[in-house]
Amino acid sequence: MVAKQETERELGLFFAVIMGLGSAFGIEFFVLLEYSIQLAGPAIVLSLLFCGMINLLTMFNYSELASSISRVGAEYTFTKVAFGGFVSFLTGWLRWLSSVLSATLAAMGLGQIVQYFFPSVNASWVAVLVIAIFTVVSVKGGKMADLITVVTFIAIFAVLNLFGVVSGLNLENFHPFAPNGYSGVLAGTMYTFSMYVGMRAIATRSPIIKDPGRVLPKAVMFSTVVMIIVYCTVAFVVVGVVPPNMEISEPLLIYATKRIMGPFGEVLLTIAWISAAFMSLATSMTVQASILSALSRDGYLPRIIFSPDKRSETRYIAEIIGAVLAILFAATGLIIFAGYAAGLVSLMIFALVNLSLIKLRREMPRLERPYKTPFYPYTPIVGIIFAFVLIVFVESSAIVVGLEFIIISIIIYHLRMIGYDRLRLAVGGINLGISGVTALILYLIKTGLIRLALPPQVDGMLFISAAIFGIISFIAGILNLTVRRKG
Repeated sequence: MVAKQETERELGLFFAVIMGLGSAFGIEFFVLLEYSIQLAGPAIVLSLLFCGMINLLTMFNYSELASSISRVGAEYTFTKVAFGGFVSFLTGWLRWLSSVLSATLAAMGLGQIVQYFFPSVNASWVAVLVIAIFTVVSVKGGKMADLITVVTFIAIFAVLNLFGVVSGLNLENFHPFAPNGYSGVLAGTMYTFSMYVGMRAIATRSPIIKDPGRVLPKAVMFSTVVMIIVYCTVAFVVVGVVPPNMEISEPLLIYATKRIMGPFGEVLLTIAWISAAFMSLATSMTVQASILSALSRDGYLPRIIFSPDKRSETRYIAEIIGAVLAILFAATGLIIFAGYAAGLVSLMIFALVNLSLIKLRREMPRLERPYKTPFYPYTPIVGIIFAFVLIVFVESSAIVVGLEFIIISIIIYHLRMIGYDRLRLAVGGINLGISGVTALILYLIKTGLIRLALPPQVDGMLFISAAIFGIISFIAGILNLTVRRKG
């Protein structure tokens, strides 16, 4: 039986919904909508609806897992109980990467809006500066911040929709409805996937939600319905105002809002944009540091990253690591790439969570489950299938980066698992082997058994460089084999 973590349960249904919406109503909608319309055309409305339904299925699975394994950590904890070992580490690693990418998108979004008002400013440098500032001040949100964000979002977009309908929409903009066919709809679904995943914050906070077996699924359903309505109606109005193939020199949402409501609408949308960016950045930076600390606490990463005392300086190591990676992504200025990467990582996490539900149902049938996902096993199976279907539509560069991070996770995991002493001996032996091979090659070159067709100057420099490399390898090998770790 899985022991539950005893915490004060203070959140009811209302604030559970607000918390889910506060995390989901982030910067992604502002910075990803424009390109997703290019992918799907007017059928972006269908993409957003489809994406919301897929997320709802997996969120029901989250609800079962969160109500039965009521611990901090969500996806990482679910896979840790179900699989343990590398699968749990990979899930935590991907969840950390997802938070870093969310922070990157938030910073890029702020850079984009600053550049809109000040064209001479470099958006990428603004994004880098914002991440650095947030890392230093460690800004965090709360229940009231979530409430203000949600109310601001819904109110502003409701006004935008009302003015759009009253002023009249050009229905000719919806023909053809799906210019790129079903593949365009699915591509749009994949690209907008990260707009909804913030809703998993409801499951993350399950330890402080009252009666999670009853409240969690209701909060998930209400949050999803509200998001689908807001996203789909705003996308419908935007397409009705701006033809999908129209070239504009400013952010799509701002352009559409100005056409509908004039300067007043531009001010309102800018407020919502900045609010969403700050909330997303604050949440993402906090979450990524927490996940990295948890991986360190459990022995997957160097212990120095983790500190149970938040006032300790070692806490900032986790924050700095995530900030450095976010800065590297933000410095590229590639919002489209960041959107693909965020969607890819989220899909992989969802697939692992669905697999965890299936495994726990089979291997722990007597686990107390206050809530059970409907239509099991079809719900998690469908979630897994759609996750892999949508991954097909990820841009190749994002897939390459995703695979690179998975390879890095495999290397880190196995290096940590073999232990310090074995790793030290292995590295020492490798260094001695390299130095021996280098010495042999240099000897063969010196005796003339190996001849290089190089100019004398280059040949001499290469010989000296190889000799230095061999000596350094030999010294490193001796040190690794002889020097012992203190304690």
